[in-house]
Amino acid sequence: MPRTFKASRCLTVPTSLLHHHQQHLIQPTHHICQRLFSKTTTVNMPSYIVTCKEDASPEQVEEVKKHTKDQGGKIGHEYSIIKGFSVTFDNDAVTTLESHPHVKNVEADGVMKTQ
Repeated sequence: MPRTFKASRCLTVPTSLLHHHQQHLIQPTHHICQRLFSKTTTVNMPSYIVTCKEDASPEQVEEVKKHTKDQGGKIGHEYSIIKGFSVTFDNDAVTTLESHPHVKNVEADGVMKTQ
C-alpha cells in the first residue's frame, strides 16, 4: 500500500503526488484541494441541450452560443438537425440562458430509455 499524507479532512494525498507538487504544500490546505481538483469542477457541472427558436438566423444562434460562453458555459456538441447545442453549465446560470430571446428551450441532458 502506498504511503499517504493527510492534507486535510477531505483529502488524502499519495506521497508520490506530493513529490511533484511540494511547492504547493506551503499554501493553505484549501489551495491544495483547488489545484488538485480544479479540472473536476467543470466535469461535474450539469449538461443541458439548448434549442434555439426555429426562425433564429445563424447569427442569432452564434449570439446565443456567445452568451452561453460569457456566462461560463462550455459548449460540447453542436447539432446539425436542430438549431442547438449541448452545454455544461452551472445550475444558477441556466435561468439567464432560458430567458434569452432566441432560445426556445433548455433541458437537462440525459439518457432516454424505451421499454
